[in-house]
This record gives sequence, C-alpha cells and structure tokens, in this order.
Amino acid sequence: MKKRSTRNKFEAKIFEQLKKAKVKFGYETERITYLLTGYYLPDFVIKTPTGLVYIETKGYLRPEHKRKMVAVKKLHREIDLRILFYSYNIKNIKWADKNGIRWAVNEVPKEWLEGF
Repeated sequence: MKKRSTRNKFEAKIFEQLKKAKVKFGYETERITYLLTGYYLPDFVIKTPTGLVYIETKGYLRPEHKRKMVAVKKLHREIDLRILFYSYNIKNIKWADKNGIRWAVNEVPKEWLEGF
C-alpha cells in the first residue's frame, strides 16, 4: 500500500480508518469505464448534394456540450457534425480544431450549404 494524498478531509479520515484497521486497500488505484446513454438533437440538418450536414449553434460552449459533441463524433464517425459559433472565441476554436469539428462564426458558410 502506497500512501497517496486524498482529495478532501472525509477521504483522509476514511484512509486513516482503513490504515488503522490494517486492511489491504488502495486509494484511487483503479479506473472503471462507464457509458452514459442519451441522444443528441442537432440544431439544424442540411440536406446537400454530398449528404447531410449537422450543425450545432453555440453562443456559449459549456463543458457538457463539449463532452456530448465529442461522444457523438466518436460513436458516429459517418456524421458530418459542424459547429457554428455566435462569436469568435479562440478557446472554442482550438477545442473544435483539436476534436476535428469543422467550425464557422456568425453565419453558415456558403460551402456548407453545398456540402463542402
């Protein structure tokens, strides 16, 4: 058992209780994956000559929106998911670029309407 800092006083209290009880234990030693199910309702779906383009419009991009969009993109690689920002925000743009999500600001680009 390797001692590790706990995140709060309650965890520290339980850590000490288990230590005094002389039981074998680990603190945050295992990662267990989980999935949350839900659905994504895109703001706009454009029918173009090259297929469907899904557009999400965002004035403020919350962390839960980011998680959902990344999860949808990973699960449905065939979907052409794009984001339209209300205003230019470098942090949001870097996030979109990092996650392979095409983006634009303020209005739908003409090429998007044509499927490009």
